[in-house]
Formats: sequence, structure tokens, C-alpha cells
Amino acid sequence: MSTARQKIALVTGASSGIGEATVLQLLLDGYIVYAAARRVERMQGVKNAGARILVMDIVDEYQTLTA
Repeated sequence: MSTARQKIALVTGASSGIGEATVLQLLLDGYIVYAAARRVERMQGVKNAGARILVMDIVDEYQTLTA
């Protein structure tokens, strides 16, 4: 008997550019994706695609601990 393991990814800078493209590709590949960025207003596309949104600035230690 084998057990399937769900792959999970955290992508920073996910509101645009390479980060956004990475989120979309990982979702297509079957990952659960946590998409992190400062600009929540630009995250609607990845949210609609199925990503779980984390609004945070990765260089702010408090935000990374509480996200």
C-alpha cells in the first residue's frame, strides 16, 4: 500500500513577474501553493487560480512569523 504525499510550495514575490508565473505553473503541476507578496491588490489572479494568499513583506521578521 502506498501513500500519496501532497507537494507544497511557498513562493515569494508572487504578485507579478517570475513569482506570479511560478505560482501558476506549480498549481498546474498539482502543488498546494502559498503565494506571498506585499501588494494584496495584485494577488487576485493567483488567488483565483487556487493559491493560498499570504500578505507579507519577506524582509519583515514579524510579518514572516505571523503570516
